[in-house]
Amino acid sequence: MIRNKVIVGEFENESYAIIAKNHLGKSGIKADILKRRNKEFIQHSSIFEGVRITVYETQLEDAKKILETKFI
Repeated sequence: MIRNKVIVGEFENESYAIIAKNHLGKSGIKADILKRRNKEFIQHSSIFEGVRITVYETQLEDAKKILETKFI
């Protein structure tokens, strides 16, 4: 079974993204961090201009609820 990843949040810096990823992980949702460099999002970069969190599509609604309660 193929599971697609979707963007659940975008942050200005990596610190907030790590906090969000940790909150999702505590709820059993595996999240990945993508960093933007030169208008491209890549998984590993030391120089970046924006950060996105991705989750599996099947966990999107649960992830949104968690992030809304923690970051809004």
